[in-house]
Amino acid sequence: MAEWNIKTRKGLIVGIVLMVLVVTLGGALVWFAITRPLNFGTFLLGLAVLLCLGLVGLMAYWLYGLARSNYALDRNALVIHWGINEQTIPTQQVQRVVLGEEITGHIRFRGGLWPGHCVGYGELPEIGTTLFYGTARPRQQVFIVTPGLTYGISPADRDAFIESLNKRIEMGPTQTVEQSSKRPRMLEWPIWQDRLALGLLVSSALLLLGLVGLLSYRFPGLPDLVPLHFDALGLPDRIGSRAYVFIIPTIGLLALMLNGALGWILQRVDRIASYLLWGGAILVQTLGWAAAIGILRQVQ
Repeated sequence: MAEWNIKTRKGLIVGIVLMVLVVTLGGALVWFAITRPLNFGTFLLGLAVLLCLGLVGLMAYWLYGLARSNYALDRNALVIHWGINEQTIPTQQVQRVVLGEEITGHIRFRGGLWPGHCVGYGELPEIGTTLFYGTARPRQQVFIVTPGLTYGISPADRDAFIESLNKRIEMGPTQTVEQSSKRPRMLEWPIWQDRLALGLLVSSALLLLGLVGLLSYRFPGLPDLVPLHFDALGLPDRIGSRAYVFIIPTIGLLALMLNGALGWILQRVDRIASYLLWGGAILVQTLGWAAAIGILRQVQ
């Protein structure tokens, strides 16, 4: 197969600069959070730090793909290599080649877009669902149209690539190649297709975050000592520092992590058992809310 180069230098430089800026912002938010009194603002800063961590991970994944990218072409197929992703497009399936500047109407795109990087998915007007694997903006890409799916690419020498592709299509294939897509194995996990599983896990996580937010909001107004446990008559029989109230969401976090992991392991062999585990995590969060509200009521 002949390999076609991609201009990746600009995208890598800009992407690394952006990732460093996000890391710096996250570090600044952590420093600001630990040097100020604990309150609801601290909770919001924590959420911002989590978003920064997620964005850094996503950008690292995109940059890895950009650094290990190329297009390979022969008479049988065009293969897009992008990190651990691989798209195989049989030449006999190519219906036409469309230049980005020829497209009229709004191009819908979702994914990683910065100067020198345009990877994601979207919709081309009058063409349909499209996967983008390029370093140029959609209007400067070359779109390979096949039945049901279109691919956006940006070879360094666009005209020579199109000419080479057309020649290979005219020559015809020497063997049959299946149109295929290879993605990270984690994206093939059945849990991503299970709406009930995702609903249970997301509900548990939201309950946990909500509880942390509530305790952070009320924390500045709590006395130094608060009741942590009540007897059968509803009277406090254990007193402790107000910081101990965060033990409640800590227990909820451990339950979410443990039940989430066990449920994921069991999902392929016993889906009902996995649902019970994830539902149990919601129950733990609910009990945590009840305990926290009971403590907060006692100190009003």
